[in-house]
Amino acid sequence: MRIPRFQLVEVEDEPWLPPLLRRAMTDFLAEVTARTDPYRSAAPIVAGLIAEAPNREVVDLCSGAGGPWPGLLESLPPDRRPAMLTLSDAYPNVAALARFPAGTRVRYREKPTPAHETPADSGAAQTIFSAFHHFPPRAARRLLAATTRTGAPIAVFEATERSLRALGLMLTVPFLVWALTPLIRPRRWWRWVLTYPIPIVPLLVMWDGLVSCLRSYRPEELRELAGSKELAHMRWEVGQVHRPGTPLPVTYLIGRPLVRTARVGEVPRDRAVAERG
Repeated sequence: MRIPRFQLVEVEDEPWLPPLLRRAMTDFLAEVTARTDPYRSAAPIVAGLIAEAPNREVVDLCSGAGGPWPGLLESLPPDRRPAMLTLSDAYPNVAALARFPAGTRVRYREKPTPAHETPADSGAAQTIFSAFHHFPPRAARRLLAATTRTGAPIAVFEATERSLRALGLMLTVPFLVWALTPLIRPRRWWRWVLTYPIPIVPLLVMWDGLVSCLRSYRPEELRELAGSKELAHMRWEVGQVHRPGTPLPVTYLIGRPLVRTARVGEVPRDRAVAERG
């Protein structure tokens, strides 16, 4: 059954959502991501992206509570980890830095930073995990156009899909919230109140999960988005990777500049040729 795309409202996106509820939701998403590791299959792609970045740095957009990065860093070879990982979000969760091992080169921008307003860190690769579906097609094109002006690669990853299978999985989310909440650190009394006696967090997370699936782009839709004129300065790749034992694939969109930007300290190719001559 082919399900059409619906641009419904995800509660977590809304500015009126109380901060405690947003924190409870993003903390749960970070916990379930850490335990299920849905993006492990994408680790080789991320490693290659970092190697292509001129300064080997990464700016992550729509980071929430850190997304998959705490576990993803452990999956990367030591020589393929970013020289610096910068997290950013329209609703920053700086407390998410506690999820990273001591000594990790990571920082969180404290200033609220919507994805399309992210400062251009020259030479830093950019990533978006589990958030690209928030943007309708026109806004998605604008976002990609705004984030590809740095001359560095960008990669979008989604672990949801628009299918009956994915929607069925989301219906089980409340049980998962109830099961994992006691494991989330630090423990907070408000998290327990909003999960058990007043089960608003399980219901909101389930709703947002269903909407995420209905908003998700299929590979052919991503190809159509990337084929617009304003994105012609990049070379785009769309695909899916699937790890055995996981119910859903990871869909990705990668953009690489047509003209390669020199690494920090590297002599540009055209200049190097001139000097040798």
